[in-house]
Amino acid sequence: NINNNNMHSMKGKSLVRRKKALGINIVQLSERERLINNSSPTLLSASISNNEGDDEDQCSIGTNTVSGCETITGTESSLSATTNLAKCICGAGSFALPHVFLEQGIIGGTIALITCGALATYTMKSMVNSKLIVSNSNIAKGEPPCTSYVQLAGSTLGSTFSKLVFSLTLSASLGVCSSYIVFIGQTLESLSIDPTSTNIVRQIFPDLSAFYWEAWVSAIFLFPLCLMRSYKIFAFTSALGVVAVLGGIIVTLANGIFQDPGGGITVALQHVAQQKMFPTSLAAAFGGSFGTVAFLFCVNFLTFPIMNSMTDQKQFGGAVTNAVFGTAFFNIIFAALCVGFYGDQTQDLVLGNLGNGPYLSALKLLLCIDLLFTFPIVFSSGRQIAENALIPTDFGSNKIVNMLDVVELTPLTTFDDEDNNNDNDNDQQTFKMNQNLSEQSPLLLSVARGAIAAGGVLICFSLAQIGGFGTVANLVGGVAQGTLAFIIPPLVAVTLARRGESVLDRGGEPGQLILGLFGVCVVALTSYFTIIGNIIP
Repeated sequence: NINNNNMHSMKGKSLVRRKKALGINIVQLSERERLINNSSPTLLSASISNNEGDDEDQCSIGTNTVSGCETITGTESSLSATTNLAKCICGAGSFALPHVFLEQGIIGGTIALITCGALATYTMKSMVNSKLIVSNSNIAKGEPPCTSYVQLAGSTLGSTFSKLVFSLTLSASLGVCSSYIVFIGQTLESLSIDPTSTNIVRQIFPDLSAFYWEAWVSAIFLFPLCLMRSYKIFAFTSALGVVAVLGGIIVTLANGIFQDPGGGITVALQHVAQQKMFPTSLAAAFGGSFGTVAFLFCVNFLTFPIMNSMTDQKQFGGAVTNAVFGTAFFNIIFAALCVGFYGDQTQDLVLGNLGNGPYLSALKLLLCIDLLFTFPIVFSSGRQIAENALIPTDFGSNKIVNMLDVVELTPLTTFDDEDNNNDNDNDQQTFKMNQNLSEQSPLLLSVARGAIAAGGVLICFSLAQIGGFGTVANLVGGVAQGTLAFIIPPLVAVTLARRGESVLDRGGEPGQLILGLFGVCVVALTSYFTIIGNIIP
């Protein structure tokens, strides 16, 4: 990454890219789905505009999430970081938690949520501590600080683990996108096949299955949206997502308490007490549920983008604790009450238990629209990884440099007058070179990008056919996010301790080993029971 290699040449000032000549602005979109980011995202998304007003801002989504970004002065408070983390956790996955509690039992589900949340909190704090240690060590050597999970793994565990984290981040990006396709397909199917409803979906597209909805939505809407290079138009989805998710949760609770089955909060609590308290088998505990909990709470791959945005990064640990346990408390209440409402009929997406009256139908459509516009934000991380890996520097006898690579080639500068004067000629020469490279073969570049976007959407659509939303979320959360949350962080901590660069907490190496083994068990059991129960007939 050219910008990271050049960072050490700048001294004592925030490092920024000169984007004025290229007309590049970067906007921050804080929500899980703009991540990965998700896990539901809080990722930083690049947008291209003709505005020349701002010369410095945050990093691009793929660079920030996967490779790293330059050291910049954070502007977010602890409260803002807490809010962004809470958005990452609470999203479409919250509507799958009632089915988790059906499988795990009320007490079992509560233990699973608290355990997963506590361990994810611990490992995120551990990652922050490891990141600061590696950064201080790098700075002492005259090297750039650590700014991403991939860099942290590479600095401590070597290139193999760096590539593993890289691959798992890509898998998480595509996996979350596939879960969105499933969510949209199942929700629209519930509106389309209801013969008692007069909702607009039923009237225009009656009796369409989830498969057809997923196929048509992917081809007609998602693929074109994923071709867009500017994400500024999607900025409104942050507010839309908050309204849609909170509205969905509140309406679901109100509908259960007052209408179906009704009877008020007292009756609802009585029904909760009548449900099973613990899972009936190991397969029930892991095959259909625990990975979904990890899908929500194991947002470790979002740790660095959120922390890098903070004014005081030492407050990140408190922000993590407040966000995780605040959302855990809220989700436990929501999931337990929904199981009380619907009992054994609780679907893997609880929205399927709701009726399709005018207001409920509008709510479901709002959630689908939110995910429709969130999909390209999350997808962009995986797409950028693929573009950087698959589009060569020399392409079809012409050199091709995508726009984000052009930004990377622009020299890092500080913005005092002396530096600007000294570097002005070099900046102009670099801009002219980059402009010529990017204009030599625009058609081939567009075709290559389109092919990568089409392939990525096709992969997401294929993953969506594995099963329902709960199955996809369980597999993505249990395997990709579980590895990033429970296996890699203790390995990093132990490695640094053995080097003498850090001191482990009271659990010492045995405690880290137990945590790592727990992660291995989660990944293995979730994979095995999900495949046996849902993929292999």
